[in-house]
Amino acid sequence: MSNKSQTDQPLTLEGDDALQLWRKGRAAWNEWIAKNSGAYINFGNTNFSHERDNDGDLSFSGYDFGTGGASFVRAEFGDGDVDFSEATFGGTEVDFSFAKLSSGDLFFTKTRFLASSSFARTDFGIGGLYFEDTFFSGDELEMSLAKIGELFFRPASIELKEINAQGLHVKGLGLFDLSESSSKLELLDLLGSSFEGPLFLKGNLNSVPNLLATRSSNQVELSELKVMLRRKSPFHNWLRHIYKVAVDPEDSVRLRRLKEIAETNKDHQTALRFSADENRARRWQETSFLGSFLDAIFSASSNYGQNILRPFVALILLTLASICLYKTFASELSLTLEKSWGHAITLAASNSLPFLPQSRSLRDDAIKVLYSDAPNLLVDAIMIGQGILSFIFLFLIGLGLRNRFRL
Repeated sequence: MSNKSQTDQPLTLEGDDALQLWRKGRAAWNEWIAKNSGAYINFGNTNFSHERDNDGDLSFSGYDFGTGGASFVRAEFGDGDVDFSEATFGGTEVDFSFAKLSSGDLFFTKTRFLASSSFARTDFGIGGLYFEDTFFSGDELEMSLAKIGELFFRPASIELKEINAQGLHVKGLGLFDLSESSSKLELLDLLGSSFEGPLFLKGNLNSVPNLLATRSSNQVELSELKVMLRRKSPFHNWLRHIYKVAVDPEDSVRLRRLKEIAETNKDHQTALRFSADENRARRWQETSFLGSFLDAIFSASSNYGQNILRPFVALILLTLASICLYKTFASELSLTLEKSWGHAITLAASNSLPFLPQSRSLRDDAIKVLYSDAPNLLVDAIMIGQGILSFIFLFLIGLGLRNRFRL
């Protein structure tokens, strides 16, 4: 056990001293930590294979590792389960890099990671890694190039900025359930990861996860994954509602990958959501100005064919406005109020639904009565505009119905 020197180096508990204190049990360990909370705990290169109890397990359950940081770098856990449930890790970093577990599972149930943590290049063989109701804070959780038998990641709270799992290899089930508090998470990076079993990714994220170059031998389930595309506008006036660009230019590529996975699973609704966000991410950057403008209109009017109510309401409002305009510009003053409104309604309805068999004759009769068979240019322009907009809104309603009930 290294004490604080004249150079004011932090106290370090390591080697045989750390093992002997751990063997005394949780109460003795936590009592020592309470008196030396800033000590750095170093179990690096420790072989725990011969430290197991009568059931063949290793227990760090309820152990407090203080605020000085902890290291299990290249630790050998041997065969059997390892339990870190309800343990607390503080300090600047918790490092399990290169640790090995031949068989058995590693449990971090209700464990509190109060600093950045690393499981990079760990090798847990066929064993599972379970984060159930775990609390994470700090800047990053590092799991790059780790080899795990099964991964169960369902934390109670995430206050991390990034989860880096590039090159992660999972032999069985992979589950990332980020449904709870994850508002601060800026990136879930699974670039180049591989999953031999099914992968379930769900939650409400304020960023777009990176699944580029991921491989899976089974289904990748994304139906319960909701992502928020972060966008910003350089304007501070009304233009900020129209001109918004993606904060991260890589989001369009990441969303395209999510869309491809959803399409592979025949999950059309999820694929449509990701496709819509992909278009938004490309707007004003990859897409031309005119294309971006039309894309913004498509988004606002129907949410890329996902919303039926918007174009339906727009069609109703357009028809009502047309009725008022047709009545206002009617030239036949001798008509009673009731008849003039009735013909205006007939003209607007028939012009909105021109594909109906009776529409043409009804429209001609209404024009003849309202305008003595000779409407002026303004009325003609109103009729043309209503016809074009009605066609667009009807198309969007049909597109929404098709997307809603697509098999």
